[in-house]
Amino acid sequence: MKIDYEWTVAKEGYIPILVSIFITWISTALLGVSFFSLIVFILLLLVIYFFRDPDRILLNKNGLISPADGKIISVDLFKETEFLNKEMRRVCIFLSIFDCHINRAPTKVKVIETRYYPGAFFFANSSRCIENERLYIHMRDENNEDIILILYAGFIARRIVPYIKNGDFLNKADRLGIIKFGSRVDIYVSNDYSCNFKEGDSVVAVESLLFEKDEK
Repeated sequence: MKIDYEWTVAKEGYIPILVSIFITWISTALLGVSFFSLIVFILLLLVIYFFRDPDRILLNKNGLISPADGKIISVDLFKETEFLNKEMRRVCIFLSIFDCHINRAPTKVKVIETRYYPGAFFFANSSRCIENERLYIHMRDENNEDIILILYAGFIARRIVPYIKNGDFLNKADRLGIIKFGSRVDIYVSNDYSCNFKEGDSVVAVESLLFEKDEK
């Protein structure tokens, strides 16, 4: 798990944090320092930690950075059917409730199109999570190559909050949005990219170089 020593709180966390502070105050006022009030205080700290929005050090290397913190659950070739309808190289990243849930642009891109679908709330590391609430993002880089991101809500996550819209230009590592609580992010790139990570590896948004161009 990445330890972020310098971070602020994402604006989406303001209301949950304020509610948690109020509940902590009420429980302490009514019960004093008790086991229950201690548990509520710990939950408050977890909510604050979950909504952290850290600064990250951008790699000075060519390639595509990881768009999310988490553990890789799949590296494969898979047919992308939402926008391009062709086989692409795919990496799936599972984000636990302890990972930072701010998602980032993997390189300098233009947002071509976004598509949002409501859905179920299966566990984000299960095969059925593709039926969950999800946001598809079609991007195109400076070399006119297509990149697809899919943000999935999970069993606990109930909302995807995008920061982007069609036509936006993003720099590498710019924030794309946040998925509240456990979730999954899939990234599709062209087949001439290779991934140096494998299933089970952990990655850090911005600081992990996820894809590099194959040498010809």
